[in-house]
Amino acid sequence: MEQQAAATQEKTQNQTQAPSTQQPQAQPPKPKTVLSEIKLQILLLEKAVSSKDIKAIQKVSIFVKKFRNTVKSHHLAKLYNTFFPNVVVQQGNDIDANFNEDLGLNAQVVSKLTKLIEVNVFIQCLYLIWLFQQKQQESYEQLIVIGKQLLQQVQQNNKRYLDTLLGVIYEYLSKSHEKLGKLDQIRDVLFEGYRNACQNRDENGQAILINLILRNFIHYNQYEQSYNFLKKTEFPEHAFGNQQARFLYYTGLIHAIRGEYQEAYKNLTQASHKAPDNTAFGFKVQAIKVIALVELLLGNVPNRDTFTSPEYQQALYPYYRIVSTVIKGNLGEFQQEVARSENILRRDKLFNLIQRLPQIVIKAGLRRINLSYSRISLSDIHEKLNLPAQCNAEQVVAKAIRDGTLAAVIDHENQIVITKETNDLYGTKAPQEAYGERINNCLGLYNQAVKALQYQNPEYDYGEKQADDELTTDELLSLAELDF
Repeated sequence: MEQQAAATQEKTQNQTQAPSTQQPQAQPPKPKTVLSEIKLQILLLEKAVSSKDIKAIQKVSIFVKKFRNTVKSHHLAKLYNTFFPNVVVQQGNDIDANFNEDLGLNAQVVSKLTKLIEVNVFIQCLYLIWLFQQKQQESYEQLIVIGKQLLQQVQQNNKRYLDTLLGVIYEYLSKSHEKLGKLDQIRDVLFEGYRNACQNRDENGQAILINLILRNFIHYNQYEQSYNFLKKTEFPEHAFGNQQARFLYYTGLIHAIRGEYQEAYKNLTQASHKAPDNTAFGFKVQAIKVIALVELLLGNVPNRDTFTSPEYQQALYPYYRIVSTVIKGNLGEFQQEVARSENILRRDKLFNLIQRLPQIVIKAGLRRINLSYSRISLSDIHEKLNLPAQCNAEQVVAKAIRDGTLAAVIDHENQIVITKETNDLYGTKAPQEAYGERINNCLGLYNQAVKALQYQNPEYDYGEKQADDELTTDELLSLAELDF
């Protein structure tokens, strides 16, 4: 029995060790280069066009912005020498003279790819993006010339596969005009593009062009025109998340300027939530600035943690000081702080909202007085609020009592304000309303997530996934930041 048990144990060990000896050692993956990634996207684009998979084409077209910080002059020179040998591209300071990497495409494949208008537009979009990243006036001017020619070429072909790349062209044309201070000159082009996108039922193009037109109006402080345009348009429900975030931000800003603070706060909060977590820093900072001012205009106190977080502390410091003075209720300190940060506020185009805050400062000061004093003279109120000499404290207090800001009565004969006991907040409907608002926000977010679900096209033969076709986690996350 012992010999049989030993033989069985030895046989089991041999069976368990056999597979391990047959497995080859895993080789480390080859490092991806920029040119190899561009080649992969071009081949995926050709495959998607041949199989008529619109979603795959959109995915590749969006991916073109991934190369905005990585594509260099030598990469573009290699692409143009392969696909457009008769075209000379501009050389920048980022060129590598020792670059000798090859695309690895034979003449037959290159000839096949060159015949596809989608591949040609994809490569030229890379060139437009590189020109914009040079941040030079000559590059912006050249981008406008090439971009308009490319726009005309795409419109003449009139293929729906080019709609996503067409949005990229419009976007960089608008950005270049803005950098040159000529944003009003492209407004007619944007309106024409929006009309064509509506006729072609291009939802992605509609979303991009609506945002570009709203940005054009807001740039020149034409909020009434932007509101009229907003009323006559309908933003596509299935637009990409980054475009939805931009639209919600512009809509919230327009509502805030019009005094519709509740609607503005709702839109701006949704825009902040839709922004990527680890990227789009400038967008999130600007959204937080507007949200803080709208909260103050609603009579609420912004969250202090937002201003003290390490990533936002420096950018939001002037607004943190303004919020602090508003909470104190000292009108004199508030006016001094606004005068100190006036240039920053005008640069952010938020000085108009700041000028509406003095009444909020007075209300905040009166609330503090209501909590601290059972009776106080009008002269002391004038001094504590640091009101101007020509301002009548009695009129200010009377208005606050009428609006419900201050629970008190005025003894006109003795010039004294007698405050009343404040009710317990938890004895009112305020907590229930706040809880209901949070539930509605969560349900709205859930409904938007369900609507945004996408499924694979059953008519498209995906086949077995190759290692080059799989996206890493970093690449998937980068798709969320492409437009910011």
